[in-house]
Amino acid sequence: MGRPRDYSREGQGDWASPIERADEAGCPGSWYRTAFVESLLRYYRRRDRNGGRIENPHFTRCDDDLVIEAIRVLEHYEDTAEAEAEAAQIRAARAARKD
Repeated sequence: MGRPRDYSREGQGDWASPIERADEAGCPGSWYRTAFVESLLRYYRRRDRNGGRIENPHFTRCDDDLVIEAIRVLEHYEDTAEAEAEAAQIRAARAARKD
């Protein structure tokens, strides 16, 4: 899936294969390629230039608790990733000033 090989188990049996049993748990990462996730994308609320969310009529009118929770979780992960990226930029700028 594009990830580099993990050589930490080299020489231990079939070291190049993932530890997870794909036949039992499915493909790691397949959760974001399923039809369910694709069906949620019409409820997704894009960001505006100020970081707020643009209203999506599909989401606003939705009364399905599972859909609402899934979109809120997605938005939470996006917000967390954006905050982490911003914090990394701040740390890098501070480190550059010290040099």
